Amino acid sequence: MSHERVESVTETEAVRAELYDTLAHLRDRLNYARRFDDAVARAKARMATQQRENPLGFAAGVAGASAIAGLAVWKISVAVARKFAE
Repeated sequence: MSHERVESVTETEAVRAELYDTLAHLRDRLNYARRFDDAVARAKARMATQQRENPLGFAAGVAGASAIAGLAVWKISVAVARKFAE
């Protein structure tokens, strides 16, 4: 094998490695399902930390979120009931 041939093969392998690295980065960036799962896992960990470090504040936050969700459902159900009553 000539020196030029060895150099060409080495350069080809380097370009191939760079291409595979680029494809791996793109795969990671475009894998929205995994990114979503990672975000959910981080949120769960953050909530568990809050619950452990500040249980009273966590309970107040849960109660507040539940009250807001309940009010939203109540408002929607009243609007739907009025619409059907007409």
